[in-house]
Amino acid sequence: MADQLQDAVLAIVEAHAKTGVTMGKIVDHLVADGGPEQEVELAIWRLMQRRRLTPNGFVCRKVRKPSQSGRGAETRTYEFVLIPWSPALDAQLELDLGGTDPQPAATQAPLEGAASSKR
Repeated sequence: MADQLQDAVLAIVEAHAKTGVTMGKIVDHLVADGGPEQEVELAIWRLMQRRRLTPNGFVCRKVRKPSQSGRGAETRTYEFVLIPWSPALDAQLELDLGGTDPQPAATQAPLEGAASSKR
C-alpha cells in the first residue's frame, strides 16, 4: 500500500506543480479516499527523504484557542507547500545547524526560486 500511497501523493503534487500544494491538502484528499492518515503522512515524508518532493514555501495559519478569560490565545501553525523534486531547490534541504556558517542568517540571501508565503 505504501507504493500506492506514494504514487497517489506524487499524482496530486504533479497536478499542482506550478503552484504547489500544502501537505495538509494532500493528506485530506487521500484520507477522504480511504487512505490511513498516518500512512499518508509517512508516504509524504518518505518522498521528501528520497528527494521526490521539494518544500517550496509554507503556509502560516493563525488559530485562536478559547480561554477561560474569553479573549482567546492566538497561536500559529505552519505546513509545507510541496512541489515535485527540483534540483535547483534541493540545496535548501541541507541544513547546517552546527553554527559554523560565517554569515549571519539575517543577512543571507534567500534561495532563488524558494518562496515563503501565506496562502
